[in-house]
Order: sequence, then C-alpha cells, then structure tokens
Amino acid sequence: MTNLDKSKTYTLDEFLLCVKEERAELYEGIPVFMSPSSYEHEGVVANLIGEFMNALKGSTCQVFGSNLQVIFPFKDDVTVLPDISIICDKNKLRNKRCYGAPDMVVEVLSPSTARNDRLRKYHYYEKAGVHEYLIIDYQNQTIEKYVLHEGHYQLEEIYSNENKLFRSTRFSDITFSIDDIFSFLNE
Repeated sequence: MTNLDKSKTYTLDEFLLCVKEERAELYEGIPVFMSPSSYEHEGVVANLIGEFMNALKGSTCQVFGSNLQVIFPFKDDVTVLPDISIICDKNKLRNKRCYGAPDMVVEVLSPSTARNDRLRKYHYYEKAGVHEYLIIDYQNQTIEKYVLHEGHYQLEEIYSNENKLFRSTRFSDITFSIDDIFSFLNE
C-alpha cells in the first residue's frame, strides 16, 4: 500500500519514492489514484495496441500500455499514465519510465477519468509537445484526433459511424477501421 496522502503535495522525487505498485499520477504535486478499468475500456486499449504494433512493426517506435509512467519536464511536477503511448526516441526511455513527450498518446474515456482526460491531461500533453492525442469514447464509439500545430492542439478529425477509416497524421502507416476497435462492443 502507498504512503501517499491525497491531501498533501509532493515533489516528483517524493512521489516516485512513495508510489510502488499502485496506479497513481501526479498533477502539479497532487497525487491522483487510478481506479481499475472496465472490460470495455481494456478491450478498446487491447485492440488499439494490436493495430499500432502491426502498423509500426520494423520501425524504431515502441507502443506501451498504461503502466508506463510518463514524466514531463515542467516546473510543477507532473507524471501521467496514458492508456497508450507511442515513443520513437528511445533516449526518452530510462529508469523504467519515459522522460518527455511521447509521439502519440491515447486516452480512453471512463466516467471517473473523462474530465481529467479532456481538460488537465489535454493541457499537459499539449504543453509537453505530444504530436498527436487521441481521445476515445467507447460509449459513443468515437475517436477524436488532436494534432499539435504551432504549440497548440487542433481538432483535426472525429471518427465515428459516419467516418470510419482512421488515419494518423503523425504515423502514415497507422490506419484502421473504427469497426475493428469497437467490434466486440456490438456482438
């Protein structure tokens, strides 16, 4: 069990010393504990990881799930656990963590995390320089694609039943039908 107190602020070093096996993030010094995910959430994550790994096979990029801590070099201490990270610069990977911005980050919305994913994490990813940020809403079966332009995110595309063929802006080899991502929800 963790020694973290939700009512206290922590430096990054203090946080990393205290958090062991727990899933927790640090938002500007404040610990935020992560709840277990639903099967819908995990199914979407698994399908996306499969698509990404197939598309990036043979490249220098690596695909990671939600247990990779991503630490941002902000003045205020921030570390997050994105649902999926794609990292192409292996120099960012050290001490079992990623230091700096992944090339792509994916967050799958859950009722308990949607607000943070859309506001706080959106801001962190934009500020850190994550090139492409996907927000997945499995309840509505949509994918929002935000792409960094001149330091700010622009909503480039929303994929849904009317627009099913996803194409990454950052990775030309990543394309898939959203039916493949959400198919298990419709069985």
